[in-house]
Amino acid sequence: MECRRIGILGGTFDPIHNAHLLLGESAREQFALDRVIFIPNNLAHLKNRTEISGAEERYQMCKMAIDDNPYFTCSRLEIDNPKGCYTVETLENLKMMYPGDELYLILGADSVIGIDTWYRAADLLKSCIILAAVREEDNLAALDKKRRELGKMYGADIRLLTFNRIDISSTDIRNRIRIGRSVRYMLPEKCIEYICIKGLYK
Repeated sequence: MECRRIGILGGTFDPIHNAHLLLGESAREQFALDRVIFIPNNLAHLKNRTEISGAEERYQMCKMAIDDNPYFTCSRLEIDNPKGCYTVETLENLKMMYPGDELYLILGADSVIGIDTWYRAADLLKSCIILAAVREEDNLAALDKKRRELGKMYGADIRLLTFNRIDISSTDIRNRIRIGRSVRYMLPEKCIEYICIKGLYK
């Protein structure tokens, strides 16, 4: 069986928005990925859980956002784990699900800079190819230095993913909805309708 290239894009996705979708599409195009899997987190380890919408609601919005792209899919792998899981554990599960395929973990450049502090970082860096999404304002010198360090220490394969920044954030979307401002063109219309029906972020 031919080896496939599978992109992994995880996040809180509260809500998913057009910048997330553009990042996934940019990775797919630049690295000839056969599939990009969006994986909503169950437990965001570094955030206050009381501020995060329900896992099922975030998953449904992801499904709606990607349903017109045949290369995109959404996974329940993390939200169906009652204990939550770390990125390295998700990758280990994906390796069992897709034996022989190459996994490409899509991250922001800032995340790559600090990735050696993550849980079981050595195992994580050996388990996949890292795509570091870089923007004009990113410190490329610092990122390149980190790439070389991680390559020497762990054999990490970190590649640069050029990404045209869209100034959209989930935090801003939630705040705009809370005060009654428009979020049109910031996220898919289906997601906006779902947010209204569910009364999210009020």
